[in-house]
Amino acid sequence: MENELILREKEIKKVLYVTLGINAFVAFLKLVIGFRYNYFSLTSSGLDSLFDSSSNILILISIYFSVRPPDSGHHYGHYKFETLGSMAIGLLVLFSAFQLFLNLKIFSGGVVSRPIFGWPPLIAILLSSLASFFISKYEKKKGEELGSLILLSDSDHTYGDFILSLGVISSIIFSFYEIYWMDALVGTLICVYLFYLGFVILKRNLPDLLDASPLIQEELVKKVEDINGIKDIHRFRARGNQNCMYVDFHLLMDEDLSLKKAHKIGHEAESLIKKLLKKYARKIDVTVHIEPYEENHHDD
Repeated sequence: MENELILREKEIKKVLYVTLGINAFVAFLKLVIGFRYNYFSLTSSGLDSLFDSSSNILILISIYFSVRPPDSGHHYGHYKFETLGSMAIGLLVLFSAFQLFLNLKIFSGGVVSRPIFGWPPLIAILLSSLASFFISKYEKKKGEELGSLILLSDSDHTYGDFILSLGVISSIIFSFYEIYWMDALVGTLICVYLFYLGFVILKRNLPDLLDASPLIQEELVKKVEDINGIKDIHRFRARGNQNCMYVDFHLLMDEDLSLKKAHKIGHEAESLIKKLLKKYARKIDVTVHIEPYEENHHDD
């Protein structure tokens, strides 16, 4: 399991290093050309790509801590650092949206500079949109393969960049026909979308941070009762994410069973639960509480 986690960390880091390099390049390209040609939409998109680069660095830091093994101060490991990293991405997206909104001169009473049409802005956004599309698909594929919420969150954000870049392309084309309001409109839509995306990312990761129960099919859990000697399974609880899940439950057994036999059956139940829930998480920690079966049994 430890070797698997190390390999997973390396794969995630490889994805992040690739996206970091591309995001940094397109951010520089869009910011320089956006300022040079007075395109607010292109500059906003460039700032967003700059924040993407920052979030890639943040993700790398959170991944580094999340794979560290349990220690005396963290008996359950550090896997929630990945969730914290995802939450930080959501907050960073909201912050970038707020910063872009403050730069909207149409709301601040400033003078709006007319964009200057040229091929460099068009080429810059076309390159950026292609990069965003392929990065998003790449991150989503690897995120699903590796069970990484943080890659999936970043994939959503990057795909949003691709959608928004289509609006930037339209604003540049409109400026060729001297229709300049489209640039401000697209810049505003970018802000709105980023606000929405930030809240979506936070909503996706907050339940994990608060130990919300995973949606596990009840029929799977009930299969434990098929083990000879088990009368009932109840008080089943689970928390965690795709990387690590913690499960505990009560088993009711015949009161005449020896401690050794009950212990053996408990191990069978533990192994079965791990097998049944393997699609839910890479690592599953199970705690079994054994009780004697009685009519009208109830827990205190």
